[in-house]
Amino acid sequence: MVRLYIGEKKCGTFRSNEKVIVLVIDDVKIIKEKIFNHSGKSYPIVCKLFKFPSQEGEKVASKEQDIEFDETFYIDSRNCIRNHSRSLFQKHSNLEMIGASAYRSKKNGCDIVPEPCIVFYCSCKGVKPLEESNFPTTVNGIKTDVREGFFYQSTNEVYSAKSEEDIYPLLTGASISSKDSSIMGTLGGFVKSSNGDIGFITCAHVLFNLSKKCYETEMFDIVQPAYSNNICGVHTYSCFPTTPFPDCTMDASLVILKSRKPEKGLFSNLTAEDFCLLGNGLSKENLPEYSEGDNVRDYDQMQDHGNHLKDPCFKLGAKSGFTKGYLRFNEISVRCYSDEMDVSHSSTPLEIKYYSQLEIKGSDKDFADAGDSGAFVYQLDSSSTKEDKHRLYCIGMIVGNTNFSTVVTPIVPILQTFGAEMYTFPQDKS
Repeated sequence: MVRLYIGEKKCGTFRSNEKVIVLVIDDVKIIKEKIFNHSGKSYPIVCKLFKFPSQEGEKVASKEQDIEFDETFYIDSRNCIRNHSRSLFQKHSNLEMIGASAYRSKKNGCDIVPEPCIVFYCSCKGVKPLEESNFPTTVNGIKTDVREGFFYQSTNEVYSAKSEEDIYPLLTGASISSKDSSIMGTLGGFVKSSNGDIGFITCAHVLFNLSKKCYETEMFDIVQPAYSNNICGVHTYSCFPTTPFPDCTMDASLVILKSRKPEKGLFSNLTAEDFCLLGNGLSKENLPEYSEGDNVRDYDQMQDHGNHLKDPCFKLGAKSGFTKGYLRFNEISVRCYSDEMDVSHSSTPLEIKYYSQLEIKGSDKDFADAGDSGAFVYQLDSSSTKEDKHRLYCIGMIVGNTNFSTVVTPIVPILQTFGAEMYTFPQDKS
């Protein structure tokens, strides 16, 4: 990943208003020069590693875990982000994400004060691209805060085959890929299509190179485990993030099963240690199981967000396995770029924006890793009775990571787009 822009340094190491070149790259070692000379002028080079911005965002996100929920700000910030993200991305080429926070950060995270705000995450704090305006200090009357941060899709690319287990029957969380592909993702969850077929959903960017022309209904084989020849299904339909949607961005694919039909809503890669972390009465004798397809949560329509926002979330990903986290304010807009260079200030076909997404913060470690794209996210219902300790609700699908959180597409719009429903497994009557 490489991209660049010329900007004016507003403060910090260089002179105020000095023009600098900002390079966003994977590895700082590939750029050895510190100065770029052109037409008799010298431009200092500022290198930013997109996976390692400043720790300011992480510090604030960690502090928010135990805050009391404010329903009014939750609704106001969600509407503000939803209504203004498109215009803000268009005006500010260095803007990477737009989210909400219960705290404002001052002195680059040294002073964190409780004050609700809209947060602009940019590629290089303190540098404004030429011929662009400063970030607004308020949006719809809500104060703003500026921090560094990036979003990137959570696929994993390899250059040699890996040996993984062939899961039969299939389980949620298994590793998958398209046949002969080097990109791995996660089998998200099982669904019943509009014509009654059983299939599963994963991310479109797991199965397609989005920088190339893609066809929604292209049919090709999907294998499990990834990088194998063990075909489990066929791709039938996809919704791409490059396709405009009225509200929620879709990055999802529907795969219809050809073999290895699942028998229970159990999860792969689950360990005894995971039960302890998740708690809620789970054990080897009381496994977490998602078997009732109508157990979904639509945070866009819920009226009692505060009662469930702190319910523990978890996922089983093909790369990082089980992780636990919590749902932050339920609206975030992000954008990322393909691995090809983008030297333009304007939108290009290589730029992908995600609107109206959810955001998950890991409790004790990162919630997702490269290879977890497509994993479904579940919440444990805190109102479950003692007789029903592990009632699970599906809330969304992982599409990528920021530097301190995970971005999740809400599950209800995905199901509605495909005309599908979560699969209900036959209940054991014994």
